[in-house]
Amino acid sequence: MAFSILRGGRKKELEKRFTTFSEQLAQAFAQIKTDMSETNSRVEANQREMERIAQWIDYLNRSNQRLSEAHSKLSHKYEKVSENHLKLHSSHRELSSSHEKTARMAENLENRQQELSSTISANKGALKNEIQEQLEQQRAVYTEEISRLKSWIDYFSAHIDRHKGKEDDLRQDFVKARQGWMEAYSKLRELVNALKSENSRLKEQVSDVTDELKDARQELEKTRNMAESHILEVKSELSKQIEEAKRVQQQALQSIVQPVQQPVQAPPQVQQPQMTVQPQIVSPGPTSFQRHIISRVMPNRRGYVLKFILDLAGESKYSTKEVEEIVVNEKQLCGRTSFYAYLKELKLRGKLNYADIDERTIIIRTDGQEGAQQRLPEQ
Repeated sequence: MAFSILRGGRKKELEKRFTTFSEQLAQAFAQIKTDMSETNSRVEANQREMERIAQWIDYLNRSNQRLSEAHSKLSHKYEKVSENHLKLHSSHRELSSSHEKTARMAENLENRQQELSSTISANKGALKNEIQEQLEQQRAVYTEEISRLKSWIDYFSAHIDRHKGKEDDLRQDFVKARQGWMEAYSKLRELVNALKSENSRLKEQVSDVTDELKDARQELEKTRNMAESHILEVKSELSKQIEEAKRVQQQALQSIVQPVQQPVQAPPQVQQPQMTVQPQIVSPGPTSFQRHIISRVMPNRRGYVLKFILDLAGESKYSTKEVEEIVVNEKQLCGRTSFYAYLKELKLRGKLNYADIDERTIIIRTDGQEGAQQRLPEQ
């Protein structure tokens, strides 16, 4: 009976010890679970931090792409940033692989826990030491993994600090470039304003010059009208003087011819010298004083001579020799060389031409006058 009581007491003590051991084991597993959850939360926090870092790197890449057109000298820096980005991606992959490893280890631990819970009932004492060894090994692995994660976090923080320094440098370069663009824009604007003022000044000068040209044209028109009126007056005066000279010469000729015809009829040889005087009486030329007056009055002698030749050609009855006789010898408007030069010029301009009428070669006017063309059939 006492032996049975002692055995019952020992069983109770063993059961108490087993319950305490199971409670300690449960506490150990709970601690492991809490550690696993903390590691998982840290891993998730690290993953979120990595995602933020990746987003920040994407933002930096976009900003680098926008600034690459204006800052070609910074291409080498962008290449380094891309290399660091690749390194970060590789590290992110490594962290994800480590996270997968920890997840698999957690699954293995859960499986082991189930196996242990099933085997504890059979052999609790033998498994205690083995569980403690495994727990110590897992703790060592976790501590090593946590130290490795800390080192990676330190590396990423240092890399972010370096990247922030590069970003500050890029921002300063961008500010400097913007200042340079603003200065260039202000200079260009000043140049455009100067060009506008110069253009307005030139427009004013052009308007002044046009006004002066209009005034000069009016003055020239006035002087031309005055010269034409003066030329007409001189022509009328010259025609009067020529008529008066003709009348005086005819009277002198009659006074010379009448005494010779009264006593005896003169032989043909005696009358011949008197007939040679006739051409000089018919067409006397202007005196030197008259030629001087004509040269002073006519400002455009060349235009006047050309018009006079065209007027003679418009009558369609004079040959080249006859026109030369009138212009050069009778009117004495120009020399023989100048006369033929004027004829050549008018022919090249299409205002004169030659026509054969009644076995005579005459000069006709071909600049659009219908009167000359209508007179051709009459001759």
